[in-house]
Order: sequence, then structure tokens, then C-alpha cells
Amino acid sequence: MKKHYKNEQLMKFLVIIGALVGLATLILSIAGFGYYGYVNPLVALDRVIVFIIGLVVVVLTFWCALKPNDPIPFHWLVLFILAILLVVFGAGIWACVLVVIAALIGLIEDL
Repeated sequence: MKKHYKNEQLMKFLVIIGALVGLATLILSIAGFGYYGYVNPLVALDRVIVFIIGLVVVVLTFWCALKPNDPIPFHWLVLFILAILLVVFGAGIWACVLVVIAALIGLIEDL
């Protein structure tokens, strides 16, 4: 059964923008440019490994927004988990904030 949110278009927009910001942050971090929204909590891992895992998380975030409920459910809890993974694997704070806002909109609609 597919869950449809009243503000689903806004949530999709925020998730897509968050994924684009995360992709830009990943590209800036692998290129060596300093970015103020970038936090690297996984210092022990190599930059290339963090980039590859972060790229996979960004693609999953895109996939969740572009094809909702097909491979990955478009649910507020999944969006919150993806937001945490975005910040952990180097996609940046601003990507996380945008996806968390979308998750909070879904959470408020579920209540």
C-alpha cells in the first residue's frame, strides 16, 4: 500500500535539492576544496572510500524521491535515516538539513 502525503511534492523537491547539494559537496570534497558545510566524522577512512559510499547514499536519496515506493519507500523514517547517512558519509550539513526538513513534514502529516 502506497502512502501519499499531502505535501508530497514539497517533500520530493526538498529531497532532490538535498541530494543535489550532497552531490556538489562530495565533488568539492574529493577535489580538495574546503566547503563550510562539510563534516568528516570518519577520519580513519580514506577520502575515496568516503566519496564512493557517499555517492551511493546520494543516489539512493535521488532514487527515493524520483521513484517513490518503487525500490525504497518514501516514508519520513527512511528520509531521516538517509539524512543521517548523508552527513556521516561526507555529503554535508546542508544536504542533511534539507532531507530532515522533508522528513519532519512527513512526520507532522503522520501525526
